[in-house]
Amino acid sequence: MYKLLTTIIILLFAQAAHAEWTSVNKVDDFTDEQVRYAAFSDADHRIQLSHEGKAVWMFITRKKIGTFEPNGLIEMRVDKNETMVVDPEKSKRLAELLGKPTFQWEPATVGFLLWHGSEDEGCGYVGQLLQGQELKVRYQTNSLERDTFSANLAGAKQSIINGLGLTKCGQ
Repeated sequence: MYKLLTTIIILLFAQAAHAEWTSVNKVDDFTDEQVRYAAFSDADHRIQLSHEGKAVWMFITRKKIGTFEPNGLIEMRVDKNETMVVDPEKSKRLAELLGKPTFQWEPATVGFLLWHGSEDEGCGYVGQLLQGQELKVRYQTNSLERDTFSANLAGAKQSIINGLGLTKCGQ
């Protein structure tokens, strides 16, 4: 009896600790504009994938104490695919060429252009997120230290499709 009760308690706590992807699709009360995004959240981090204009941005927020290094690299890898590196310095140069931002930094949040957003031209990195099982993220907290976390992508596909309003990617 005690084994059964212990097993049930462990399962309940495991489900409560499980982080999931969700999607939001609503109209902003102040601007009356459509707001869509997909989000992942665990105890220490939050990821948001948003359509900003025609492009898709990824925002990563630290919930714990500490900041992102303003010019620190952000590395992301889905499963065993090639690592994607976001370099804030290169992003600034690209922004000058494009005439619009491609990277944003706040002490607890970074945002960067993830994909051009045109499904007619392929799904880019979003395609890896839709097909993958795990996203690993590594970032610098200062010039000498890094932090790493993982986001489970199992079951994330529909939330990402809905949150980004995709029609061709993920089909």
